[in-house]
Amino acid sequence: MTMIKKLALFVMISGVVVLVSCKKTNDTSARLTPEKVEKLVEEAYFHCFPIVENYKAMYAYSILKSSPMYLPMNTVKNNTYLFSPSDKIVVSPNNDTYYTTASLDLRAEPIIIKVPEIKDRYYSFQLTSLVTDNFGYIGTNTTGTGAGIYAITSPNFSGSLPEGVKEIKSPSEIVGLFGRTEVNADDPKDVESAQAVQRQYQIDVMHKFYPEFQPKEVPPIDFPTYSDKDMAQPKFFALLNFLLQHTKLSADEQEIINSYKTIGIEAGQPYSFYDSHPEFQSSIKNGIAKGIVKIDSSSRHLGRVVNGWTMFPLGEYFGSNYIDRTNIAKMGIYANSPFEAYYPLAFVDSNNETLNGQNNYTIHFPADSLPPAKFFWSLTMYENKTQLLVENEIKRYSIGDRTKSLKYNKDGSLTLYIGNSRPPSGIGNWLPAPEGDFNVMMRLYGPQEIVLNGTWTPPPIKRIKE
Repeated sequence: MTMIKKLALFVMISGVVVLVSCKKTNDTSARLTPEKVEKLVEEAYFHCFPIVENYKAMYAYSILKSSPMYLPMNTVKNNTYLFSPSDKIVVSPNNDTYYTTASLDLRAEPIIIKVPEIKDRYYSFQLTSLVTDNFGYIGTNTTGTGAGIYAITSPNFSGSLPEGVKEIKSPSEIVGLFGRTEVNADDPKDVESAQAVQRQYQIDVMHKFYPEFQPKEVPPIDFPTYSDKDMAQPKFFALLNFLLQHTKLSADEQEIINSYKTIGIEAGQPYSFYDSHPEFQSSIKNGIAKGIVKIDSSSRHLGRVVNGWTMFPLGEYFGSNYIDRTNIAKMGIYANSPFEAYYPLAFVDSNNETLNGQNNYTIHFPADSLPPAKFFWSLTMYENKTQLLVENEIKRYSIGDRTKSLKYNKDGSLTLYIGNSRPPSGIGNWLPAPEGDFNVMMRLYGPQEIVLNGTWTPPPIKRIKE
């Protein structure tokens, strides 16, 4: 072989070596370390927790056909009962209103919501995206008491709507609908009236109301299975990838999600990073475990603490406020935005000691400082570990200004009793507690300005000295 041919062969071989070397250098997984993977997984888990936690309820209510709560997508359920300890799907449920719920698939056509004139009670329809942002409201506090027709449209919808129909554009193709209708369960006539209002809500796909509108042909969605254990397993990220393809993220959040691509997070793609990188499997598991611990810790400090009450953040929910979004998904997913309802939350008493049913407590509202709500207010009891309602002998899970047995003091002030044992004064003002640790959530429906500007906070919960 001539010297020139040998040199050419060397260059060709060297070229191949260089190309192979460059390809290996550009492989992002080659630059990852176990420590970096663990950190990225922890961050991704914390940031994306609300998206997958949302799927938990969606799966039980709209996907799993064997579920006792199952109804197909775009099918509305009017609950004519108040939530109780037997309801275990959604954390921190309210015990004040009848729920009207549905999972909406907007891919083929908009969903129409028709509401009647409602002047005798509070109602609202909260519209929540896949990432749990509250992107729209219909109801007493936002659109008023008059009748109205609304179209919930997908992020890709660009058609025209019939005259008189108001558009509410969703950032995701799948939407959670959470309607709340005020009811006083102590009053049989009010129960009947509230249920009559629910029956007047009309919610369905657009062509059912406007036959001239032709829906698009869309393929059925192959929803993945879900179980509670998935939240602590690598499958969490498989569920995440599936869900991300059905929402349009803001530019800043899309940039955050893009930063997790190196650990296998990408909209609509199979999650294979765990199986294809055995060298990182322990790091992935550790990252998930740390993410769970971080959420548990962070959610207990989701706002400023005053008088022992954690005051939920004020302002719009949730936008780029991703930390609060995760904290609220943990403590009370599908919470209303502050202007609609506000939720002070107490884990401790006036001495900063954990609330526990072995003790008895009072909370005293002066006559000039009763909870400032335009519509009504309540105080609801939850068990700490599960964040669910607490079973008790008198079947009372919340107490508030509509509680029939409530007795005010002669000066117009109000004293409530909280604990596992009946107070000597009777059960009229008693909110029963479990035997162990608990927390109490206040709900102010239509909070007044002194709440929204941060100048009002509830009085402390004080332990009764035996």
